Amino acid sequence: MAGLRDRIVELRRVKARDLRVNPKNWRLHPEGQRSAVGEMLSSIGFVGALAAREVDGELELLDGHLRADIAADSEVPVLVLDLDDDEADKMLATFDPLAGLALVDGVKLDELLQGITLDENAEIRKMLTDLHVKLVAEIKDKPEVTHEVEGMALQPHEHYDYLVVLATTTQEWNVLCDRLGLEPVARRHGRMGTCRAIRATKLLDLMPANEGARKAKPVEPVAKPPARRRVRA
Repeated sequence: MAGLRDRIVELRRVKARDLRVNPKNWRLHPEGQRSAVGEMLSSIGFVGALAAREVDGELELLDGHLRADIAADSEVPVLVLDLDDDEADKMLATFDPLAGLALVDGVKLDELLQGITLDENAEIRKMLTDLHVKLVAEIKDKPEVTHEVEGMALQPHEHYDYLVVLATTTQEWNVLCDRLGLEPVARRHGRMGTCRAIRATKLLDLMPANEGARKAKPVEPVAKPPARRRVRA
């Protein structure tokens, strides 16, 4: 994306207690998180700047409230941003959630965690241990498929159209796979099951030639109800 604006005016180092708390800050920080962040600041220090903008001659925080509170007596790095009120609100509402949208490469994260010495802080130790256990289970249960399906590669002149058949029971699925010569590998997640692909040429070979040429069943006319007779009193 070309032509993006740089909204960073400068990097300042200021006393954390001199930063103004944003009254619209919606993030709550439990004691466990506070303890873990405090331990990381003590062992590593600041590796990322806080973010703020000037309001009435003061720097009002947009990101980094917890770090500023923990390091109240220290000088902290602050990126001063040139944002108006609407832009500041938008950043405050979306900055952390947008980072949370990122997906996880389980294999790489697992390799990274294996090389990390568990910290003495209980919260950090628990967080890293839980991450490792969760990823090991996911990698074991859902191995990454890296091979191409034989016979499904597209030629330059080809494209894919789809016909979807839904099997709502395991029996239906197994019978379909058996008749189509597919391997019925089961890997169900909740109510969403697995899927298999088959080329149309193979499917057509398995179908009788007259299956696609059935004549439409004629629509039978709806019989009119008999007229009621009037009975004279």
